[in-house]
Amino acid sequence: MAKNMGLIWTVCVLLFAANGLAADVSITATVSPAAVPVGGEATLVVTVQGKFTRSSTPELPPLEDFSVYQAGTSQSFSFGTGGSGATLQFTYVLVPKKAGTYTIQPIRFRAGDKIYTAEPVILDVAPSPSQVRIPESDAKESIDVKGDQPIFVRAKVDRDTVYVNQQVTWTLGFYTDGRLDLMRTPEYSPPPAEAFWAEELPAQQSSYKQVNGRRYLVNEVKRAFFASAPGEYKIGQARIDIVIDDFGRGSRDRSFDDFFNRSFGSFGFGKPASLKTQEIVVTVLPLPSRGRPARFSGLVGRGLELSVQTDKQTAQVGEPINLTLEVSGEGNFKTMSAPALEPPDGFKVYESGTSSDLFKKDLVVSGRKKYEYVLIPQIEGEKSIRPVSLSYFDPMAKVYRTVQSAPIALDIKPGTVEEGRRVVFTGAGEDIEVLGKDINYIRPVPAVIRPASGSFGGSKLYWALHALPLIALFASIAVERRRKRFRGDIRLARATRAGRDAGKKLDHAGRLLAEGRANDVYAAVSAAIRGYLADKMNASVSGITLDEIERFLLSRGVGVEEMEKLRSVMKACDDAQYAPAGSAAADAGAARGTVEAAADLVRMFEKGSLS
Repeated sequence: MAKNMGLIWTVCVLLFAANGLAADVSITATVSPAAVPVGGEATLVVTVQGKFTRSSTPELPPLEDFSVYQAGTSQSFSFGTGGSGATLQFTYVLVPKKAGTYTIQPIRFRAGDKIYTAEPVILDVAPSPSQVRIPESDAKESIDVKGDQPIFVRAKVDRDTVYVNQQVTWTLGFYTDGRLDLMRTPEYSPPPAEAFWAEELPAQQSSYKQVNGRRYLVNEVKRAFFASAPGEYKIGQARIDIVIDDFGRGSRDRSFDDFFNRSFGSFGFGKPASLKTQEIVVTVLPLPSRGRPARFSGLVGRGLELSVQTDKQTAQVGEPINLTLEVSGEGNFKTMSAPALEPPDGFKVYESGTSSDLFKKDLVVSGRKKYEYVLIPQIEGEKSIRPVSLSYFDPMAKVYRTVQSAPIALDIKPGTVEEGRRVVFTGAGEDIEVLGKDINYIRPVPAVIRPASGSFGGSKLYWALHALPLIALFASIAVERRRKRFRGDIRLARATRAGRDAGKKLDHAGRLLAEGRANDVYAAVSAAIRGYLADKMNASVSGITLDEIERFLLSRGVGVEEMEKLRSVMKACDDAQYAPAGSAAADAGAARGTVEAAADLVRMFEKGSLS
């Protein structure tokens, strides 16, 4: 009887466990933002949690009024006293085609022989606002787009008519739609631009745009140009050098084969190619003569500020007074000349240095320039440094403006004897007479200079210098052999440089963190890790999935600790990148920890199974 009761109890436990396992799966869906205009982007995230094996992807309902794009998948695992579980996140980008209120349902997920359904989500789509269109007079762009291309470049300027020394912001867009795989990171060559000063602007975050009904991933490079003289000038062609991976294109859509044949000619595996933008003509106007101040500095900018400070306001005759004149605001400070400084009577003035800082916030070049002087008072009494003024032209308001510093009062006391010397003001001739000698020679110059004894021709240094050309010759032969080997074996070349390239990208992530751009750090870290693993796998960065990466690492004998650290880093990057719009900024401490974890991960791989 006891045995029968025990058997019945065991069967009951198994039945309850099976029921609990079947019910221990949940699916949720969220969309953000909840309202977008026509042509805007909304992010749909489907989250599946519980005990299951990944056997399918979510089944979305028909969405005829949307363009739907997959934006990535992330997964994580948890282990605890209550057992193990998994979390899958599927991210989609929805681009609405017309206005209305849409209820997205049902969203299903199949786990084993069961189907789970998420609660419906609602998205409001407003009409596209007409004011977002850029006026034709303010924006001019060159487009290198012919037909349905998988990759192209586009250049534009924010304005094609400016004043001398007014900023022109030039933008290069690199467009890819995913049909074309690249062997390495594209190499950018900036456009030639005579008669312009040029400044690189901060890198921009990638985004998606619709062109001719197709969705493209866009990477942008921006430059600021400042014309130094009136006239018509060209911002020349920029070039993007790429290496195309056509190894597997036989199984792809061949609708763009004509594009390859027309643009690049016939080529084999890893063929290099170039894309060029068109030239853009910019008209540069002279600064208006009407209203120009008599002491105009030639500076063009906005919101300029001027300050003058001294390190002391009470000094003795002959005692140096350090004066700093500082100008700050928007504009090209490289062409700025020093404002006129008029010291009080009875002072000698010496320039002691100039320093400048350049800032590029919100794609606008601004700066700060300091001029330093030393004032030597020659007469005691109450003195005053007159106000310093600076005139500049504001190109947005099309007016001249003048800023001015406040006067500085000085109290000069009688001079004293200092460190064995006496400073005397005579009132005529040489103003300063120094009594006493400051410098004495340590040794007198010898009357006769004789050559050192010994023969240089018989020294070791003589023979070492003769051996240097031979050493350089053998070193160049070794380097050239290495280059030929890498050109013939792309897999080896990618695997060899993977660690170095990842280190550079992580250094860039560190610089973003130092600039306070914690939200951009995760995209840089993700690019570094995915690029590193793609190079090791000899695969396209855009084509590999986390499952493929894990299978590759397991085949190379990567340990559990490294796998867990990789999942943690990738999850942190995905969570930050696909966070809903308007969410809180990323925590700088967490971003720093992710950068350090990624660097440790690359070091472990390089020293271990991926070396």
